[in-house]
Amino acid sequence: MISVQNTGPGAQTSDKSEIRKAAKEMEAFFIYELVKVMRKTSESISPEEKGLGNDSYMSLFDMEVSKVMAERGFGLQDAIVDWLERSPNIVDNVVDSGHEE
Repeated sequence: MISVQNTGPGAQTSDKSEIRKAAKEMEAFFIYELVKVMRKTSESISPEEKGLGNDSYMSLFDMEVSKVMAERGFGLQDAIVDWLERSPNIVDNVVDSGHEE
């Protein structure tokens, strides 16, 4: 969760790095879902039989591929970061709704 309660000089840098980290994770998840659907589509075309454990293995493989692709940049994380930096109230609302006191 993004911490916006810091008020020291390093608080803004910390918030930006947390936003960048969250954006990278969101991009990796988006890529994973994209690859998963693409794989499912290509498997429906192929008559080839798959062995036991193939789904689990391919799911793990797809997750790792999506992380690597997000690390290199797909373009989505930059758009998410730009949007969140322009909308600081959204970040505050997300953080505030996650903390119940």
